[in-house]
Amino acid sequence: MRITETQRVLQIVGDLDRLVVGVRDPALKRVGLSREPWQVLRLLADGNGHAMGEISEVLGLAGATATRVVDSLVQKMLVYRRNDPFDRRRVLIHVAEPGLELLKQVDEAMLEKTESMLAAFEPKERAALVQLLERLTSTSSTAQRQ
Repeated sequence: MRITETQRVLQIVGDLDRLVVGVRDPALKRVGLSREPWQVLRLLADGNGHAMGEISEVLGLAGATATRVVDSLVQKMLVYRRNDPFDRRRVLIHVAEPGLELLKQVDEAMLEKTESMLAAFEPKERAALVQLLERLTSTSSTAQRQ
């Protein structure tokens, strides 16, 4: 049976997901994080501070799950809560320096592994791959919002 191009893309995306998990999860395990806390730290790393509802929405986490994850990160002193300076009723979550350090360790491990995988590609191929992946994620983000 011949598969369609769309089916093949889905297979490749599934293979890429397994590849990313194989790179990400060992790096997270080394620093004692699981996927959801890591995602929260990555979001907060922009330095802007985010409300719980925003964390929940952006990461696709149930409100209770987002709260549980943030509470755990607060207990580990990786993030902290502060009142929004423009709306005292609103609380923003910020990443703390130890949280940034953990992210740095994970990123370094992931970058090292990813670099070794991409070493088989010529620079032009790598650039083309990045461009295509950016287009794919941009297209999927637009489609999800509709």
